[in-house]
Amino acid sequence: MSDTVTTEHLGERAALKMLKSAIEKARQMGTPVGVGIVDTSGHLRAWALMDAAPNIAHDVVLKKARTAAYLGRPTGDIPAEAAAALSLAAADFTNIPGGLPVLKNGQTLGAIAVAGSTPKNDIIVAEAGLAALDPT
Repeated sequence: MSDTVTTEHLGERAALKMLKSAIEKARQMGTPVGVGIVDTSGHLRAWALMDAAPNIAHDVVLKKARTAAYLGRPTGDIPAEAAAALSLAAADFTNIPGGLPVLKNGQTLGAIAVAGSTPKNDIIVAEAGLAALDPT
């Protein structure tokens, strides 16, 4: 039995592919946003703040991405009681919709998050970023 575990990681090409796809979708929708992609440790892999996006998008997108990566589930989808406890325990936690985990074979590889528009638009743009990845 090995004492090590092999895991897959979110690579540079995947992060940039998601970033490009999300920004293209936001442009099509006419909604300037911030887009961030993090790995499972919450480290930023790719980031962009579109022209005319609100400055607060920077801080919010990082919280959304880190929350989705740490929990392996979308932000905005966390039960209220758990969200209240997590908001007290973790400075990077948010339950604002727009953060989506990047999953492969049930394993969380990281997350993509979008901030700066409505929750519905943020989710649509984040989903476009996720859709850019190969399904395998």
